Amino acid sequence: MCGRYVMATPASDLVALFEVDQAGDALPEPSWNIPPTTTVPIVVEPAPRDDSPPVRRLEAARWGLVPSWADDVSVGARAFNARAESAATKPMFRDAVRERRALVPADGWYEWRRQGEAKTPFYIHDDAPLTFAGLYAWWKQPDGSWLLSTSILTTAATGALADIHERMPVVVAPEMRDAWIDPGEDGEATLEAVVADAGAVAASLSMHEVDRRVGSVREQGPDLIAPAATR
Repeated sequence: MCGRYVMATPASDLVALFEVDQAGDALPEPSWNIPPTTTVPIVVEPAPRDDSPPVRRLEAARWGLVPSWADDVSVGARAFNARAESAATKPMFRDAVRERRALVPADGWYEWRRQGEAKTPFYIHDDAPLTFAGLYAWWKQPDGSWLLSTSILTTAATGALADIHERMPVVVAPEMRDAWIDPGEDGEATLEAVVADAGAVAASLSMHEVDRRVGSVREQGPDLIAPAATR
């Protein structure tokens, strides 16, 4: 995890929720079944180049981090997640941990519990949008334009979530969101803090089984998150 999630909250609501100063162009439409390498909304607060205060922005990013030194965009296909335990030292992610941390808004995510050969999907969520701890990078494309990409940090699952899957996304508590994307904060220390708090955040989440058709990236719609028992 995280390999599939839901972000159906309108961009206008995200602007208000995260107190965004600027919203980028071409923000993605709501989606109930987001796979890696597609475009997702993220909240970033880049370090200013002068003494002006940071500007919080809502941007569209490709899910799958492509570092600035990458030779090809395909690198991102295997970097849609970053393990929190090693991200600060891995060449793929370490610069982003220090300087480019993002909030990845999500209404919830899907996880599959494996029992023998069978896999059962669950939807994990809260009453309000969640925020995953994310990283971001800019990559110069062959045509000279810039691609913004992101990765979601994961950690060992705790509590009831561990009964479904061994990993879970690092969910940032509302009171820690500002610190996580603040470019003035120490990246490694902030990462340790949000990971230490992730278990308590996860304990408050709800989950229920959903229909197996969520496994197809072609499936869309709010009915995907409905409890399977109601079908």
